[in-house]
Amino acid sequence: MRFRKFRLRLRKDIERVFRTGMHLKSKPFFSIKVIENDSVNIGYPRFSVIVPKKSVKKAVRRNRIKRILREAMRELIREKKIPNLDIVILVKEDISGKKSYEVKNEIERIFQKYHDTSTSIKG
Repeated sequence: MRFRKFRLRLRKDIERVFRTGMHLKSKPFFSIKVIENDSVNIGYPRFSVIVPKKSVKKAVRRNRIKRILREAMRELIREKKIPNLDIVILVKEDISGKKSYEVKNEIERIFQKYHDTSTSIKG
């Protein structure tokens, strides 16, 4: 399975998520914004990872954080635990020392809460 298609790459799509997306609560490590994508045309989740220089100064650490988060998202998508959403993950502090499974479990917990609240709202 090619995971490049799961990347949210266009600037206009990322800006749309920031403008109109819903903020999911997370620990102080990162913030997640989501918006439902056009599931008729797309049909799969897309995500983007943003690590600002202000949060993590060294490029090596920023790249490691991106790799950790991308791998966690890949595993969750492979396990079909992520709904069809456009997702932007904004890192707030250095998580390069965290293990991949810790980050994956945190993201999974956040999306489980999202799923529980969205199903309770719908009925």
